[in-house]
Amino acid sequence: MTKTATSQTSLRETRASHSRRRALEAALALVDAQGVAAMTIEEVRKRSGVSIGSLYHHFRSREGLLAGLYQDLLARYRAVLSAELLRCDGARALVEGFVRTHIAWAAANQAAARFLMEYRHDPAIVAASEAELQSSTAEFIRPILARLKPAMTAGEVRDLPAELLLSLVFGPVQAWLKLWLNGHSGLKPDAAAERLIELIWAALAAPTRNTP
Repeated sequence: MTKTATSQTSLRETRASHSRRRALEAALALVDAQGVAAMTIEEVRKRSGVSIGSLYHHFRSREGLLAGLYQDLLARYRAVLSAELLRCDGARALVEGFVRTHIAWAAANQAAARFLMEYRHDPAIVAASEAELQSSTAEFIRPILARLKPAMTAGEVRDLPAELLLSLVFGPVQAWLKLWLNGHSGLKPDAAAERLIELIWAALAAPTRNTP
């Protein structure tokens, strides 16, 4: 392939990537402002300026666009969280990193966080990508559990089944964020993060053994 042909291919790919991004941003804005029913291909076209042909090329259908939006936002969130957790050393630091990063990302990306929370079980998303979402979730969680395993073995963290461990870590943060994102909590995100860290760690930490 000549340099000119390579350059033209790269330019087309860049334009396609930009049009896809504009479509996803328009879809998110529509859902956040008016609900999922308002997110039609025509409304996304009007808001994004992306042609109908390009929208169907990228997503194939309205349901594909909705599923694509969910997958895109989830991947962006997980990339930020994974990068932060790599810098954490030890079980307590891992919990602190997760809580602070999760809350900070949601606070900075409120429409995205609301969408991820509210539409995980939307029929269109489930139909289009349930198997892929389950697989990617398992791949995302597996290394986190593996990093907590030494702390369990050492008696620092309670030896719990994975589903209970994840519920203790993810559950309280998600519950508070849902309240806050819908205007039902007066706590500031930073303050909530610190309180949640202490509560979650108290639930996870193995009881201290009293020596005779």
